[in-house]
Formats: sequence, C-alpha cells, structure tokens
Amino acid sequence: MARRVNKAAIQAKIDKLEEQINKLQERTVALQDEQDKLQEELKAAEKAEKEAAEKAQIAAIVKAVKKSKKSPEEIMTFLSEN
Repeated sequence: MARRVNKAAIQAKIDKLEEQINKLQERTVALQDEQDKLQEELKAAEKAEKEAAEKAQIAAIVKAVKKSKKSPEEIMTFLSEN
C-alpha cells in the first residue's frame, strides 16, 4: 500500500510540474510576441528618425542654396562637376 501512495504522490508532483511547464511555455510565447511588437515599433521609430534627419538636411541645403543667390542651373552645374 505504501508503494501505491508513493507512486500517486510522485505522479501528482509530475502532473504539477507539467502544468507549470505549460504555463511557462505560454508565458514564453506571450513574451516573444511582445518582443516582436517592440522590435516593429523600434524599426518604425528608427525609420521616422532617419526620415526626419533627411528632411532637416534637405532644409539646410535649401536654405544654403537660397542664401548663395545662385541659380538652380548654376548649382546643378557645380554639383555635376564635383
């Protein structure tokens, strides 16, 4: 009889561990989904940052061109020669 109780207790512990493993696997999947979402957000933020830097650079170039008082043709000629 002691053996039967011991086996039942061991099986109960195994069942409890399997349940904990399943919960951890579910949590792992949820964390991976959250990580994927955050990576997408990071990509979008990096893209927006790059686009903003490019726009700022273009604005600075336009400002410099206007300040130089050269015609667009003169600037294009200068750029194509260098």
